[in-house]
Amino acid sequence: MKIYIPTRGRADDQVTLSFFPESLRKEVILVIDSDEEHLYKDKYDCQFMVIPEDIKGIAKKRQYIHKHTDDKKIVMLDDDLRFYIRKSDNDWHLRYLEPNEYPALFGLLDVWLDDYAHVGVSAREGNNRVEKLAVENTRYMRVLGYNLDMFDGIELGRVQVMEDFDINLQLLRQGKPSKISYYYAQGQKSSNAAGGCSEWRTIDVHNQGALTLQSLHPDFVKVVEKETKTAWGGQPRKDVNVQWKRAFNSGADLKQGGLF
Repeated sequence: MKIYIPTRGRADDQVTLSFFPESLRKEVILVIDSDEEHLYKDKYDCQFMVIPEDIKGIAKKRQYIHKHTDDKKIVMLDDDLRFYIRKSDNDWHLRYLEPNEYPALFGLLDVWLDDYAHVGVSAREGNNRVEKLAVENTRYMRVLGYNLDMFDGIELGRVQVMEDFDINLQLLRQGKPSKISYYYAQGQKSSNAAGGCSEWRTIDVHNQGALTLQSLHPDFVKVVEKETKTAWGGQPRKDVNVQWKRAFNSGADLKQGGLF
């Protein structure tokens, strides 16, 4: 299993990669734009995938990774993550994941991808509201594990933002369950921080992504208005409520009927 980290404008601030132990870095591929190649290649001891200059936006970059990887199982990570682990099976409080514990986390995702088309890791926010150590068919983001051998009929790059939600919903609607770890968790350094998607992800782009996602999955996605405290000058933005389990159940019914 290879670990892909798409990044832009953060050659001096690779948060996710900085916590990886040397033993795991050989599995990491930094996905960089051709105009920034010189900024990264002399600085980081890992593999690189260089994206052509006409490929813009995270959805198209993920599509490029899918098309050009030689690996059956991949995980894509945001570039500004810290990882956490529960203090014990019975203590839901989180602590930082130590570098020597990273191989166990990614080893778990690797094993799960033998049986699941898509897997992920819980967000830090709300993790302690879930008792189970793993949950199927619920929301996940920022850590996207895929078994590409199970991607028959999946269309990529249909949404400029929330493209991960679109892929996950397509898989669920084919009756392919997801599995998300709640024993581990991940958190973002800062929402809409400089670099990354902030260069092109305006509130209009974000809102259009929500509307497009709803149009693609009208039975399972509802657009709602949400207050924004920091990004985009505090303007209200559109968000989505997604019925993940209902999407899977609909796909499971179709699968049982022989449609997939």
